[in-house]
Amino acid sequence: MIQIKEINDIRIDLYKSLRFTPVSHTKNNIFIAEGKKVTLKLLKSNIDVFSVFAVSEFYEEYSDLISNKDVSEDNLFFAEKKIMEQIVGFKLHSGVMAIGKQPDNVLLEELGAKIVILNAVRDAENVGSIVRNASAFNVNSLIFDEKSSSPYLRRAVRVSVGNVFNLKINQTENLENTIFDLKKLGYQIVCAEICKGAIDIAKINFKEKVAIIFGNEGDGVEEKYLNMCDSICFIPISEKVDSLNVASSSAVFLYNLSKV
Repeated sequence: MIQIKEINDIRIDLYKSLRFTPVSHTKNNIFIAEGKKVTLKLLKSNIDVFSVFAVSEFYEEYSDLISNKDVSEDNLFFAEKKIMEQIVGFKLHSGVMAIGKQPDNVLLEELGAKIVILNAVRDAENVGSIVRNASAFNVNSLIFDEKSSSPYLRRAVRVSVGNVFNLKINQTENLENTIFDLKKLGYQIVCAEICKGAIDIAKINFKEKVAIIFGNEGDGVEEKYLNMCDSICFIPISEKVDSLNVASSSAVFLYNLSKV
């Protein structure tokens, strides 16, 4: 292990100023796992780990788990918690983090029978919550379009509590073509939206293979996708409330889907 004593040590450049996801992370298809719980999930997953940066006590407690990931000794760093906080730019609860390698895009044919699709869901914390909800209700596949935040952004990974590591993820540059392809593969396409013609979620007959589209926080699902779907459904709520947050809505929809 390498001890880090200076905040400007170039060996830990990838951990500097993490308040927002650094450009270097997105360019290199890597992501940060922040906190003990999320880091442990990463170490226990099938995802490759590039480096670990933690207080020395973490290495003492989980040395076997770290060694099983075959991380180069040159990429195992430790430091005092106060030094780590100065490097990353915010207070740390546990002084434990790691960098993982973003998995390759999973082909549509390799996704599960139940899929969550994100259409222009831009808030990373909403994305993280939806990912956590998906795992909670045994949906193991997610598709996100070019207008949505990546589920591998720091805040998304943190809010998902590492459940993003359990999902098969496909990033599409053309959601319209992806929906056509899913239909060819036998998926029922359902949009979660409040609009004319929408059906109460409790009255939807879900098929064995289903893909549910969740839309933008303010504008909802884009109209062209509403026109392509097999069903549009909504959650009946009080007239005093216009709508639910997209992450909250996803929990209700996925609960109903889990009963199929």
